[in-house]
Amino acid sequence: MSLVHKLCEKLGENNKPIYTVMAVACGKGTVRPILSITDKKEAPDARKYAALRELMTEFIGVPTTFACGLIGENLARFAAGKGSQAYKNAKAFMSFLGICVAAGFFVPKFCNLGMPPIMKKLMPDYDPDGGSITSPEVNKKPAFGQMSQNQNYYNIYRVKAGSPFYRSGMRV
Repeated sequence: MSLVHKLCEKLGENNKPIYTVMAVACGKGTVRPILSITDKKEAPDARKYAALRELMTEFIGVPTTFACGLIGENLARFAAGKGSQAYKNAKAFMSFLGICVAAGFFVPKFCNLGMPPIMKKLMPDYDPDGGSITSPEVNKKPAFGQMSQNQNYYNIYRVKAGSPFYRSGMRV
């Protein structure tokens, strides 16, 4: 038997669903922030915010998914007797079910509860709805009858250049 064959056989003996999900989560935790931070189309603060949010999502998601998978495995003892093939199958299924519950409910719930205060502490000046750091000079409104400097003449609907509609590229 070759070394590769032995390695594949050893890895295949104990392939739990949780191992696959943890590998994917760790990959997403490294690749997605890198892709977010290198997006040149976005403003630097928006890139930092997106990368940090992706990283924080995986920091919350990895332990939550792992814990739910282990809890699901431990609940398999109620489905079948230990030592049987049915127990092994129930253990794999319950682990998978725990991972699905984590991905569908617990990870989004924990992210929605925990991330806003953490992100506010890490980036206090950034407003994700505004798109950039707020400064009084940029948000200053022109006097009545004056055109603002960032308003275009071809913009017949008078949509401000800083609005989310304008930034999304949905122009007529």
